[in-house]
Amino acid sequence: MTLLTLDVETTLNAPEAFGLAHPMHPFNSIVFLGTKVSGKDPLIFTESFSEHLIVAIDLNKPDFIVGSNMSFDLLYLLRHTKSLEQRKIIQSQRLWDIQLAEYLLTGQQAKWASLDEMSIKYGLPIKDSKVSDYFAQGIGSDKIDSELIIPYLIQDVCNTEAIAMLQMESATKSNQLDLFLSQMEALHCTTEMMFNGLEVDIQTFKDYTVEVATTYADTKVTLEKRSVEFGPAANAYPITDVDSSLQWSKLLFGGTKKVESKEAVGMFKNGKVKYKKVITLVNTFPVSGVIPLDAWKSEKTGKVSVDDKVLSIIVDKTKDPDIKELVLLLQQYREVSKQLSTYIQGLGKHIIEEQETARIYGRLNHVATSTGRLSSASPNLQNISNNPIKKVFVSRYGDDGQLVEFDFSQLEVAVLAHITKDTRLIKDITDGNDIHSELYRNMYGKYPDDATRKWFKRLTFGLIYGAGANTLAENAGCSYDVAKNFIITFYTRYPSVKDWHNIMAGSADKLATYDYVGDIHKLSRTWRWISETKRVYVFSEYKSTYSTSRDYTFSPTELKNYPVQGLATGDIVPMMLGILFRKLIDKPGVKLINTVHDSIMLDVRNDVLTETITEVRSILNKTHEFYEATFGIPLALKLNAGCKVGKNWFELTEI
Repeated sequence: MTLLTLDVETTLNAPEAFGLAHPMHPFNSIVFLGTKVSGKDPLIFTESFSEHLIVAIDLNKPDFIVGSNMSFDLLYLLRHTKSLEQRKIIQSQRLWDIQLAEYLLTGQQAKWASLDEMSIKYGLPIKDSKVSDYFAQGIGSDKIDSELIIPYLIQDVCNTEAIAMLQMESATKSNQLDLFLSQMEALHCTTEMMFNGLEVDIQTFKDYTVEVATTYADTKVTLEKRSVEFGPAANAYPITDVDSSLQWSKLLFGGTKKVESKEAVGMFKNGKVKYKKVITLVNTFPVSGVIPLDAWKSEKTGKVSVDDKVLSIIVDKTKDPDIKELVLLLQQYREVSKQLSTYIQGLGKHIIEEQETARIYGRLNHVATSTGRLSSASPNLQNISNNPIKKVFVSRYGDDGQLVEFDFSQLEVAVLAHITKDTRLIKDITDGNDIHSELYRNMYGKYPDDATRKWFKRLTFGLIYGAGANTLAENAGCSYDVAKNFIITFYTRYPSVKDWHNIMAGSADKLATYDYVGDIHKLSRTWRWISETKRVYVFSEYKSTYSTSRDYTFSPTELKNYPVQGLATGDIVPMMLGILFRKLIDKPGVKLINTVHDSIMLDVRNDVLTETITEVRSILNKTHEFYEATFGIPLALKLNAGCKVGKNWFELTEI
């Protein structure tokens, strides 16, 4: 097997908000490229980086391009290519990222494993720390003596190659190679997404900034005025800071406030009364009229939460119209505050303007979660939800293009059906039945209206995600008895799900072992479970919060949810990302730009829009075929993908 290992050393010239080494920032560039071909000495290049890599590919025909945190290196190299043809040569290669491989080999325990950490594990020499110290101080490779940086780079490529060979051997022995290769193809796709970025309409962004800033100021003034009115009333807690969650908690659910008074303690010589200041703690009246659930209270402080979920329950249950109005205003203020700080200010500092383009190049992470699900950072483009800020994201083709978003329908529910082989759940999904409505009918003998279904489905998803009755009641804003009844209803309709949940819990308790540090075992046990795709999950016991019979227990949420979320968005979605990458990479007018959990986003030119939608939908609707071809196991049911199209990310229309 021939490996072509690479590593780049770069400048650190990007503004700190972007990350000094941001590979897509125009201030940054490659300073040194190190390569090593199996059986040959390393080579160091100081110019024509992509050209040298392409020559090495052409001469050696490597089986894999190898690196550590490869998207970083690849983004730099793709930026340095001079033609689309050069870029395609690099993208045509198979990858082996030792950081991603280590993450998979350790069952998602080695998150963001550094080359030094892996070198120690595999018994390899560690590099001179002087260069790392320079990097930590924000000094780039262009400012470091080449006599220091070149040996450092040579050690990098040599260690990376050695680690890759050992990892490939381990992955082969553990029958994980199919999973690894699928994940590496997904890495190609997410690197392409990061390279393409999301186009931003600067004028829309500026207009929206003014709109939100004005709304924020007006809302804050109104909220401050209205909240003051509740302080003196009925001995309620006074709000002096509308951003203080503690003050809102005391106003809505009661608490204590300090009352200052004077107490006579004697007389002055001139005959006047002498007073001292006295501080008394006074209980305040809970104006919400809603009794807080125990789950809302902090174990350490006893403070009652006033997060959005709790506020929504107060709005639904309070009988006081003035309180309802106040809480709705508080929710509005918090939302517009989040718009301003998280979205406008948060996204704004990541916009890169070059020539006639303005784009955000977010980071998609493969090694950050415990389940294998991809995450997003700098900025987090997976956490925007259905927010008006999405209006600023548009097609790079202007009026000649559209944003297209594909998403799998009920992916995690379908995966739960596949894992548990529950025949009723499989039939409900296959027949197109709405499982939330069916479960509601089983509980209450009738189908819910839209408003009722909206809160009720929180119970369904909560149970799928592994929540117990207390958490279900908290999330849905219902009583414990309703949540308990729902669990019984769900398990009665889908008995194989209950069986699988019980099997996971029982197996964890029966098969768990102690990990040892020297001759002393840890206080908690660990259970390593292997899925059908050969992904390893490591479940560890936690200090028990509720159990009185034992000190440590496994998390029911992790046992129930990790295998479902992992297979759905850790294995299936990345598998399809890799397949779409190979299908679309040569297609003009089509750009892969983002993925959010179970969705995949493209930027498509109008002249190829119809054919692209048809092609991608056809590919995604054959996910079950690709799954069986990749992992050798048939899916229990066929997955379906929906499609939305629009001029911006916020205003997408389903087609």
